[in-house]
Amino acid sequence: MHRTPWTSSGSLTSDRIPARPLPAKQQAKGKGQGPPKSKAVSALETRLHNVEYASGKEKDPKGGCFCLARDHDLSTYVPLCYGCGLVLCNLNLPHYACPHCGESFLDNSRRPALVAQIQEELRMQVVKEDEERQRAIVEARKAEGAFPMLPGAGGTQGARKGTAAGPQASHKVMSLNNTTKKVTVSSYTNTPVSSRPPSPTPEEPHRIPPPPKEISYVKQPPDPAHPWKNMQFPDLQYVPPPKDPITHDKQQQKKGRGQ
Repeated sequence: MHRTPWTSSGSLTSDRIPARPLPAKQQAKGKGQGPPKSKAVSALETRLHNVEYASGKEKDPKGGCFCLARDHDLSTYVPLCYGCGLVLCNLNLPHYACPHCGESFLDNSRRPALVAQIQEELRMQVVKEDEERQRAIVEARKAEGAFPMLPGAGGTQGARKGTAAGPQASHKVMSLNNTTKKVTVSSYTNTPVSSRPPSPTPEEPHRIPPPPKEISYVKQPPDPAHPWKNMQFPDLQYVPPPKDPITHDKQQQKKGRGQ
């Protein structure tokens, strides 16, 4: 076989051209960078931290909510206050005390149960998002014409997964200078630009304030001539409903026959 200067390293000219390494900043940026946390995962992590380390004696600075689960969903952590029996909606977070009587929900017997419940919710949320992410990767590869990958596959597919599914893809471009007859290799990293508009800031839900401390009652004695008077609306008058013409004619006919 006829040997050429290129035979020892490969059959193509580009095989002998050393690849230019990526800058140190890009290498450090690519190491240990996982998918960003969603708002649901961040909220559950914050809730878990508060339940683990809060004293449970402080009341919600926002005042809680007294809708009795009529305007919002019933709380899945503490649906009912253990002290006063107040029905709690999901706006009343478990690491705060009862907005009415100040009962703490984080004693030695209740805190471990709440921690275990939130940890399970966090685990299920992470699994759900990971399945959705893997499903989106498979759908994207199908759209590009690539073969779908089996879960847990390694080797070449595992290496290909890091380049195809990663947020950044590195490309090498070889160019030949006609004047100097030299070949140069350049590396480029394409960062996909998301066309999705930024998500709007969620509005603060409406909270029902606590009932007034003073009981509303009629402070003046009743009038003997009108013992059933409406003191809240004194000018209230009864308005009879309009008469149906067909029913009115039938009643008149019955009256005429009776006479």
